[in-house]
Amino acid sequence: MMLNPKELLSDNPHFNMLCMLLLLTLATLPFTNWLLLPITVAMIVNWVWEWNWKEKINNLRNRATWPAALIFSSLYLLTILGFFISSNKDVALTEFDCDLLFLVAPIVILSYKPELFTPARMRLLFGIFVVSCILQCLIIVPLGIYRVAVSGNNKYLYYIFLSIFKHPTYVAMYMTFALFLLLKDSFDHWPTTTKAYRIAAIAASVLLFLTTILLQSKAGLICIALLSIIWIFYYFAIRLRKTILSLLVLAAVAGCTFLVYQSGIIGNNRAQDTIEQLKTHHKNDSSGKGSSEVRLTIWKCALEVSQKNLPWGTGTGDAIEEMKLNALEKNYTNLLDRNYNAHCQYIQELMETGIIGLVITLVYCLFPMIESIRRRNILLFTFALLVLLNISVECMFEVRSGVAFIAITNVLLWRMDDTEKLTINT
Repeated sequence: MMLNPKELLSDNPHFNMLCMLLLLTLATLPFTNWLLLPITVAMIVNWVWEWNWKEKINNLRNRATWPAALIFSSLYLLTILGFFISSNKDVALTEFDCDLLFLVAPIVILSYKPELFTPARMRLLFGIFVVSCILQCLIIVPLGIYRVAVSGNNKYLYYIFLSIFKHPTYVAMYMTFALFLLLKDSFDHWPTTTKAYRIAAIAASVLLFLTTILLQSKAGLICIALLSIIWIFYYFAIRLRKTILSLLVLAAVAGCTFLVYQSGIIGNNRAQDTIEQLKTHHKNDSSGKGSSEVRLTIWKCALEVSQKNLPWGTGTGDAIEEMKLNALEKNYTNLLDRNYNAHCQYIQELMETGIIGLVITLVYCLFPMIESIRRRNILLFTFALLVLLNISVECMFEVRSGVAFIAITNVLLWRMDDTEKLTINT
C-alpha cells in the first residue's frame, strides 16, 4: 500500500480540504477522539464556504446516490426524534454533537461527483488508516511485553491493559478492518509490488492478526474468525477456483489457532471464560459478575424498559435512568454499581426511539450488506458484517469511536464502489 500524498489533490481546493480532513480523521482515529468534533465542524465550514449548491444538490439527487444519502444520514433523524421524546433534555442534547458525523459524512461526501474519488485517492485514505493501526500495534505490543517483563504479570499483554488508547472492542474492530484492507490491496496489486513490500505486507498482516487476538475482545474474536473463513473461501475457492487449497488453508489456520489456545500461551482467555459463565448462568440469576453474565442481565433489563415504553421509546435523554430504575425495581444486583446502556445497539434504539428506531437501525446496517452481495464487493461486505456483529454487543452509535469509524467508512466504501464502476464503464 504505497502512499503518495500528491495523489490526494484535485483542481477543487474545497474537495482537497475535505480529503485532508478525512485523512486526519483516519490517521488519528485509532489513537484519540479529541480531534473529531473540530474536524466535523471544519468539514461543515468548508462545505458551506464552497457554496455551489446547485451542483451539490444535483449530485445528491442522482439516482444512484440519493438512496444511500438518505439511509446513511437517517440515524441523525433518530437523534432528533430522541431529543423531542426525552424529558431530560440536557442529557439528550449531548447526543447531537456525538452523532453529528452520521449527518455530515454522507451529505458532504456524497455531494461531490464520484469521479473525484479516484482509486488512488481512496487507496491513500484507507492506506493511512492501515498505517495508523500498524503503528498502534508497534506501540502497544512492545509496551505490553515491557510491562510484563517489569511486573511479572502477563495481564499487561491482554485486553484493557494492552489497549492503552481505546476500549479493546473498538481497537479490535479497527485492526480487523485494517487487516482485510491490507490483504485486499496486497492481493489486487501483488504482481506489480516489490519483494520488500510483499514481506512488509505479510509481516504487517500477521501483526494485525495477532494483536486482535491479544486484545481478547469477544466480538473481535468472533469477527476475525468468521471473516477469515469467508475470505479464505472467497480468494482461494471463488477467485482462484482452488477449493481443496481453500480447505487446506482453512484447516491450517484453524489448527494453529486451536493449538495456541490449548497451549495456554494466551493467559487471559476471555472466550473460555464466557463459555464457563454461560454454562453456570441461570435464567433468573442477576448476581453474576462475569462480563457475559452482566451483559445478559443488561439485555434483559433493557428489553423490559423497551417493552414498557413502546411504541415511541424513552427518548435518548432518559434511557439510562430508566434502566437504573428498572434494575432497582427488579433487584438486578449486578447492575446497581454503574449506569449501563443496553450494550446492544438494536436494543438501545428500540429502548430510546421505539419501533421506528429499531427499523431505521436495521435498514442502515442491512442496506450496505445487501448491496455488497449484489455488487460482489468483498470490502463493503466485510465492513457491513463487522458493524452488524459489533453493534450486537456494544452501543457503538453512542460514542465517537464508533460513530466516526462507521459513518465515514460506510460512505467512503460506498463511493469507492461507485468510482470503480465508473472506471470499468469508461
